[in-house]
Amino acid sequence: MIRLMRLFSIRSLSVAPQRASVEGALALMCYLTLALIVTWPLALRFDAALFGGIDNVSGRFRFAGHEEAGLHLWHLWWVSEAILHGRNPFWTDLLFYPDGVQLYVQTLSAPNAVITLPAYLLAGPIAAFNTVIVLGFTLTGFGVFLLARQYAGGFWSPLLCGVLVTLGPFHFGQLQNSHNHLFSMQWAPLYVHALTLLDRHGGRRHVAYASAMAALVVLSDWYWASVCGVLTIVWVIARLALVRERWALVRRYALFAAGALLTLAPFGAGMIASWKFLPVGHGARDTIWEAYVRYSSADLLGLLFPNVYHPLWGAQVEQMLRPIAEPFAPSVWYVAAGWTLTTLAIIGVWSSWRRVLHLLIVGVCLWVIALGPTLWIFGHDSNIPMPYALLDRLPLFGAARKPALFVAPVLVILSVLAALGLETLQNRLPSAWRAALIVVVTLLGIFELWLPSGRIFLPLERPAVYEQIAERPGAVADLPLDVLETSRTLRNQMIHGQPILGGFIARRPAYPSFDIPLIRSIGAMRELPDDDVVPLRQDDLMAMQCFAPIRHVVVRTDLTTHHEQNNLEQTLTRLLGHPVAPIYADAQYRWYELPLFSDACRPFVYLGKGWHSVEQNAEMTLYRWAGAESQLIVVNPYQTPSYALVSLRVAAYQGTRHIEVWRDDRYLQSWNVSPEPRTYRLLVPVEVGVNPLTLRAPATPDPQADRMISIVAFRMSVEYPGLPERKR
Repeated sequence: MIRLMRLFSIRSLSVAPQRASVEGALALMCYLTLALIVTWPLALRFDAALFGGIDNVSGRFRFAGHEEAGLHLWHLWWVSEAILHGRNPFWTDLLFYPDGVQLYVQTLSAPNAVITLPAYLLAGPIAAFNTVIVLGFTLTGFGVFLLARQYAGGFWSPLLCGVLVTLGPFHFGQLQNSHNHLFSMQWAPLYVHALTLLDRHGGRRHVAYASAMAALVVLSDWYWASVCGVLTIVWVIARLALVRERWALVRRYALFAAGALLTLAPFGAGMIASWKFLPVGHGARDTIWEAYVRYSSADLLGLLFPNVYHPLWGAQVEQMLRPIAEPFAPSVWYVAAGWTLTTLAIIGVWSSWRRVLHLLIVGVCLWVIALGPTLWIFGHDSNIPMPYALLDRLPLFGAARKPALFVAPVLVILSVLAALGLETLQNRLPSAWRAALIVVVTLLGIFELWLPSGRIFLPLERPAVYEQIAERPGAVADLPLDVLETSRTLRNQMIHGQPILGGFIARRPAYPSFDIPLIRSIGAMRELPDDDVVPLRQDDLMAMQCFAPIRHVVVRTDLTTHHEQNNLEQTLTRLLGHPVAPIYADAQYRWYELPLFSDACRPFVYLGKGWHSVEQNAEMTLYRWAGAESQLIVVNPYQTPSYALVSLRVAAYQGTRHIEVWRDDRYLQSWNVSPEPRTYRLLVPVEVGVNPLTLRAPATPDPQADRMISIVAFRMSVEYPGLPERKR
């Protein structure tokens, strides 16, 4: 008898994992089938057009879905190509030429590119993009299923809760706006699932699983990294406060942290190396960014808002929400959970709060953070300060500028509570009625999350001009530039594969090279002045072209004015010394191919930030006023560091002013500048490439204009003695 009991116990232990695996596979297939149904007929057009969401439905608000889709398509293309060619995917020199740009704190979603790489290799970037959509539905639901099953058990309750989250209004809203990096919400439930297993078991594989999920969260997107970082801190504090055997848990968390840091070591090293390019400081933000953070906060009642995507009442809900969100669209803060999920979660809290007290603590804390820097109540800003205002001042965290995204793990926790609530209702019913309860709740959920039948497919054009440019390597000025958050030039770049001026990314860099007069004149299609306080002769323009050569200039004539096109031709004529003619032209495009002037390189200077517009006095002398800090940038186009002799003809406003010259954080020299114009000279060591010098002087208000002024510059130039590095 004892042997039979032991044998039964062993068999039970071996069957349970097998049953769990079978149920997990079945759940995964259910979510995959659901994803294909929701996106149908995407499966028939998988490599033909980008899936853009559901047609004839409220809630797309005022976002340009095609442009966001193009951005995330570019992300997949770039990361896939970087992986295939052994390059760092978190830095690219293909955008914002010639500076390049960091992608560490962007919406890159690198894991999406990794898991869709087979689709990319087999059928191209469009297929990879659409695979992200299908996986977003599938894995988000599956992650919720795995987590809910850890707390509620069973199969149908966790499965249904996964459906309520993956088809919920918040998740669906990210799809409608083509925010693929946010639609890939699976990392949140999978990460919480990993933390749950780590708490309950703490074995090596659970530590490895949690470390791997933490790495995937960080690598997926800076938004999710910030959200899950705060979640982890709150989770650890809550767990340690509620358990008795704290040291065992501390040991698990320490191993988990070590594993995550080790996994992310290359990524962290890259961030440290690119630190000066990251948006780490709150002071670097402008008023638009501040407003974006403010209006991207959840409303106190936001979880209870009706489903804005519902075909029966969605239009009325949109009209209700639209006026209270100005000047930003409601989509940035719409966080509805769905009434079916919320009702079940309330039942779960009532019946099982002791079992999931730590989850309740984490959920409440994250919900408070999601409310943003000040409390909003049905669209009214109460100006009551909230904890996010403090977090927003932390280095790097402030770059995560969307407090409402903290709702994602809140919804995950609600799904656990909902599964417990459904379990409670089942336990209170006779066994014969339990299946009927699941059917009733499923029907309620289907009705609430009901979607119309229309689907949006976004075509991807391949203009012939870019096919030709692909065969002639060189930087491209694709005009007009992406200055209004359009991904047109990114989509074109996937055809020609060359570096481009500008670019469309979530967090734009400083882009100092765009202040080079030739690049700014071409990129902005502005008139190049005859002269400035820095020289603009033909040989100066040729030196600029030699340093950062733009080989191809492509103009969309239907997106630019005749005045802009004339300004561009005037600039190119100044550069070449003769009238310019396109080598290709059709109804939409003109393509100019420029010489590189590789033998015209020499040092030059240009003005950076801090200078006011050029002016002219009665004697026809040009001048520019400077503020308290102004930049003068010296360019060394050669391959070795050396010295440059900078000449500045300047004068002070009103009385004598003390002016200091700095290179980064290093003091170089200072002068007492009088109101009488005088030429000052400075011998400075210059590295290869761009060398910014900062002029600092006390500034006072200008009585003639709304500005601060300190000194006035009449002429700036650079000579190159050519002293080699070894003679310093």
